[in-house]
Amino acid sequence: MEVKRDNRVVSFTKTEFGILLYLAQRPQIVVNRSQLINNVLGYEFEGYERAIDAHIKNIRHKIENDSQRPNFIKTVYGAGYKFLGERDA
Repeated sequence: MEVKRDNRVVSFTKTEFGILLYLAQRPQIVVNRSQLINNVLGYEFEGYERAIDAHIKNIRHKIENDSQRPNFIKTVYGAGYKFLGERDA
């Protein structure tokens, strides 16, 4: 359970890693905030759905060269997020 960028290990929180893993396991599939909350944070989560946006922002800062022009996690406005990479064989 580690993420590397430029051959360096990048520190992730448990939630950030869970979100990234969930998205990466579903490349090119749009995942909405509710799906991320239910599958990563659990049904007992009592925060706001928009908390996911903050986690996505943090993940982008850690894995993207330019978080304003992401190459890995795309926002699909009005729908959710999708991972743009491809699944390893």
